[in-house]
Amino acid sequence: MKNILILGIVAGIVFLMVRFPHTMLSPGELVQGHQEFNNNCFACHTPFGGIENDKCIACHNLSEIGKEANNGNNMVAGKEKVLFHENLSNQSCMACHIDHEGENPATKLDGFKHNLLSETVINNCVSCHQKPSDDLHKQLNTTCKSCHNTEGWKSGVKFDHDMLMVPDKNDCVSCHQKPTDNLHKQLSSACSSCHNTEGWKSDVKFDHNLLTVSDRNNCIACHQKPKDNLHQSLKNNCNSCHSTDKWVPANFDHDRYFALDGDHNASCNTCHKNNNYDTYTCYGCHEHTVNNILSEHREEGISNITNCVACHRSGDEGEGESNRGENRGNNSKKKEGKRENDDDD
Repeated sequence: MKNILILGIVAGIVFLMVRFPHTMLSPGELVQGHQEFNNNCFACHTPFGGIENDKCIACHNLSEIGKEANNGNNMVAGKEKVLFHENLSNQSCMACHIDHEGENPATKLDGFKHNLLSETVINNCVSCHQKPSDDLHKQLNTTCKSCHNTEGWKSGVKFDHDMLMVPDKNDCVSCHQKPTDNLHKQLSSACSSCHNTEGWKSDVKFDHNLLTVSDRNNCIACHQKPKDNLHQSLKNNCNSCHSTDKWVPANFDHDRYFALDGDHNASCNTCHKNNNYDTYTCYGCHEHTVNNILSEHREEGISNITNCVACHRSGDEGEGESNRGENRGNNSKKKEGKRENDDDD
């Protein structure tokens, strides 16, 4: 009895499926172009056999697909190369197209892959796609697959500058825009003087000799002057200490200010406290107080001790004597000049 009941239920379901297939089996609304078949499943489906290509081709001739837009008008300009369906005669239409997704689905294609095409068609991209007309592609006569792949036009693009002819390869601005920063504005040389085709910033070799002499001696036109106390106190051009090969090491000539000879070859902080290179002190080693230094200099008739290196340019005590004499002579001349001016008055 139980088995008879189950068979009856199954038979009833089968009857309903055959009698009302749209209600019982339809997975969803058909696309707009197939609305007339909403209640006629067998127009496309074969019972227990799926959808055969012959039923699609009965309405859609492969050689005609794409010739007209959906509204029946002639195909719009620029779409002349969509007639590739005749190359897919061995493929199932359902491999790409879907129907039961509503009248206006987000996409009418579900699974198109280029490997559905024959190798001949795959290697002849322009049989379906229009070659870009930008300046770069105009210079190329290689096949599309030299740079692109069938996964996506911009995915994994591998461009090789060697595909360009030599004149075009050396004319970078025909494809790239010249940078507008101050450095590049000063350069008239080819980009290849510094850059290579592997990457704009990879292994850049800049030669300062590409600059004019005036620009080369005006470092801050491109570089920012360091803000530490030492550099802020210097008025000389950078090339007084640095070269265009490397910023470090620098050739700072301390002898121009004070010769670090003998016991004076100490750490910078011994004289320049707190790394302040605007000022220096000698009291850390000599007499330790201003009064002691002043008392020794008064014996020599010197009262201004604010600038030790004016007389002492090194640890040589005799040098201090000669510089003092020179300074005294200059002071005497100034005093004589002042007296003459007073007499004239």
